[in-house]
Amino acid sequence: ALPTDELLPGELALREALLNWVKRWPDIRPASRAPGSPPHLSDSGADQDIRRARSEILPPKVKLADWIDQRIGGEIELRTIANGQQEVFLRGAAPPPEAPRGGRAGAGGGPTSAEEKERFWNSLPADEFSEAEEALRGALLDYIDRWTGPNPPTLNDVAGDEDIKVARSFLPRGIFREWIDRRIGGEVETRNDGPKGQIIFGRRGELGGVPKRRRMA
Repeated sequence: ALPTDELLPGELALREALLNWVKRWPDIRPASRAPGSPPHLSDSGADQDIRRARSEILPPKVKLADWIDQRIGGEIELRTIANGQQEVFLRGAAPPPEAPRGGRAGAGGGPTSAEEKERFWNSLPADEFSEAEEALRGALLDYIDRWTGPNPPTLNDVAGDEDIKVARSFLPRGIFREWIDRRIGGEVETRNDGPKGQIIFGRRGELGGVPKRRRMA
């Protein structure tokens, strides 16, 4: 257990590495990012000092975002944006949140454009999941594990699950299956083998033959 009134030496090292990284961001921001844009928490994985300090103090299952919020939230502020990424600011330095402009990409009723899709995919970290992706991945795996019977569920089935609805809200319209295939395809498999061509899904390697309908337990 961590002390409630002080930081451990390892925590102090991680705190210092994070603060230095945020302050240096204007000088190390990639050219592909918009001028003046803040760092994303996923960007911190490229900083050797942060990686070293994090590995020495945080267990693998403890998320860096949770540690920041609970232990140094008075100095560093995290702000979740539409694509599930978390922007990082020194406390008090963040600009006012932008007013909503019609929800997530493609949420105005029409299909998501190719440009919107490309921006979304480019915004995701290449070698890890964003916090929102972790939540959706966990919700899908839990759904699969709760599903009973001889045949897999379809994406139409999962569309009615409240936990999934909340977890997938960061996705642009119409890319749910593509997100599964591209981001967690090593764990979750999709096929067009359901009734009337519906898309079934399940843990990779566990999908059987052509399914019949089944129900949740």
